[in-house]
Amino acid sequence: MPKLSGLDFCRRLKGSTAGQFVYFIFLTARSELKDCLQGLEAGADEFIAKPVAPEELRARVQAGLRLQRLVQALAQANRQLQARNELLESLALTDPLTGALNRRALDQALPRLLQQVGPQGKARYRYLCLLMLDVDHFKQINDTYGHFIGDCVLQAIVERLQQHLRPSSLLYRYGGEEFVCVTPGLSPSRCQRYAESLRQAIASRPVEVSPRRSLAVTISIGGVVISEDHPLPPEVALQQADEALYQAKRAGRNRLQLFWPPAPFSGNTSEEVL
Repeated sequence: MPKLSGLDFCRRLKGSTAGQFVYFIFLTARSELKDCLQGLEAGADEFIAKPVAPEELRARVQAGLRLQRLVQALAQANRQLQARNELLESLALTDPLTGALNRRALDQALPRLLQQVGPQGKARYRYLCLLMLDVDHFKQINDTYGHFIGDCVLQAIVERLQQHLRPSSLLYRYGGEEFVCVTPGLSPSRCQRYAESLRQAIASRPVEVSPRRSLAVTISIGGVVISEDHPLPPEVALQQADEALYQAKRAGRNRLQLFWPPAPFSGNTSEEVL
């Protein structure tokens, strides 16, 4: 083999993705132990010294084929298991009703995102916009039309919000009719405009819950912008967004209230406002 030895060829082949499952047999006139060890270390599966009987070579090739079929079957089973595990993990982080991410996913992602907020040029994000969205008068929808229609309303709202989300936004179902939208990189003024666009996306036209029924639905939004100058831990960021949402509800609903800089948390969100 000019320019490329059998050892080099074996190393290149076994080092490639396509060659990992190739059964490689060295058939050579060299029979010393060091030659055998070099071949096996290069990745060969067998090392046969010449002369070799055709029947023996045929038997060794057939044995290699059986082994490779087992290796490939095991690799396929591992890929299927990995895909199944990824599916289970995805389901564990997804709200089954709306398809949005769930509270568990938010609890995992928010601390990591907040750690990436800092000074420009040193951190990944300068700002992080956290919005809490709540469906106005949702209890009345359930009481008037039933929980099935209520579920349809939530599904339709999430579908419409997903159509208006920025590529960097993540939407979570926080609980009941409350959702959280987290968007890194938005300054306070941009966060204000973005949140207002989401509110208008719901209020602009009725929500169709069936071919014959549509309901006028609105949402209220409370938000907070986290930055280097105003860092917040996850639980406080959520509390302040909830406080802002409460104020939007108190002001008449179908409104937006954004805290910037974040306000001291009063903890006074216990009063029920639909």
